[in-house]
Amino acid sequence: MNSKTVRTPVALGWGAVALALSLGSTACKKPEATPAGDAALPAASAAPGDRPGVTAAFAKVESKTVPPRLEVTGTLDPDERSEVASQTNGTILAVHVDLGSRVKKNDVLVEIDGREASLRLSAANASTAQQKARLGLEAGKKFDANDVADVKAAGDARDLAKAEFERADKLFKQGAISQSAFDQASSSKDRAEAQYDMAKNGVAQSWAMLQGAQSQAGLSAKTLDDTKIRAPFDGVVVEKRISAGEFATAGRVVAIVVRDNPLRLRFDVAEASLAGLTLGQPVELTVAAHPGKTFVGTIKRIGATVKVNSRSLPVEAEVPNDKGELKAGFFARALVALSGEPQAALFVPKSALSMAATGQRVFVKNEGRVLERLVVPGASNGDLIEVKGDLKAGDQVAIDHLDQLSDGAAIN
Repeated sequence: MNSKTVRTPVALGWGAVALALSLGSTACKKPEATPAGDAALPAASAAPGDRPGVTAAFAKVESKTVPPRLEVTGTLDPDERSEVASQTNGTILAVHVDLGSRVKKNDVLVEIDGREASLRLSAANASTAQQKARLGLEAGKKFDANDVADVKAAGDARDLAKAEFERADKLFKQGAISQSAFDQASSSKDRAEAQYDMAKNGVAQSWAMLQGAQSQAGLSAKTLDDTKIRAPFDGVVVEKRISAGEFATAGRVVAIVVRDNPLRLRFDVAEASLAGLTLGQPVELTVAAHPGKTFVGTIKRIGATVKVNSRSLPVEAEVPNDKGELKAGFFARALVALSGEPQAALFVPKSALSMAATGQRVFVKNEGRVLERLVVPGASNGDLIEVKGDLKAGDQVAIDHLDQLSDGAAIN
């Protein structure tokens, strides 16, 4: 009995030691390699629920009634476009503008060497002065050939010869003078008449020469003025086509200038929508270069003929561009107010919109996360903007920290 009592604790003690050693060996043993399929499994600590959410404010999507409007797309074109060309030949002395230069009407764009034109003008002016002196013209006095000295002298001589002939005729009839004296008086009268006619013809010729000299002077003055090529209207230079030192021929385009204030929004309206379209209606438009900003124009021109192929009518609206924010060639989305019954539309705060790869988007709250929804923005209404997309009234959209959000992101 005593021996058993003594051996039993010893046996149990060795067993416990063996178990402890076995456990220690297992704990120190390196883990075996995980199969490739299991390596892709995320760790428990990386579960989405453990990631910190984004703190963002939200606002509800509102439904409002608005007048019926027509959605259109179009292109912004310049109000006017001019290919400014040289009117004379010559070497280019200076070019005062470049791409993007702002110009006012009559600003000098390009200068051509005008020395030859200046000399021609001086010669024409000298000829004009000579003919005026020949005719005795005074400034502000109307031309009359009988006031010219040569014509006056010839007229007086003619009158004297005529009076002498009349006296001689009476004396000859009375037999007081000979036939020879009578013939001499008659010949003197004829010569005086001819000299008077010659004087008048000479004055008429001088007058014609004066007019020709004045025309030549005017032409030379125009040629000299044409050596300064000027802007046809207020606008901006969109292309420069010549440089100093080149030779310009008449008709060569040296620059292209466009009037970009106002701009013309050109778009087509379907035949079925023409009933509510009239001149003077407002047009609200947006462009990709200024997201979230609305520009307002006015319909100024409506085409007279429907296009047969598309069954649509061309329409033009003028859009003010005082700040130069809009550029010719911009693609624009526009809303045109039409007559008719109001319609329901969805509005969100402008701050809810952000740019996506294919357009604009909002983030809608959904069970602790946000979902991305692509939308098409429309007209503004104060701080709100109309949108079309997969939304409904009452949805909550994020209005801040949009740069931290993505589709499916967790939120606090």
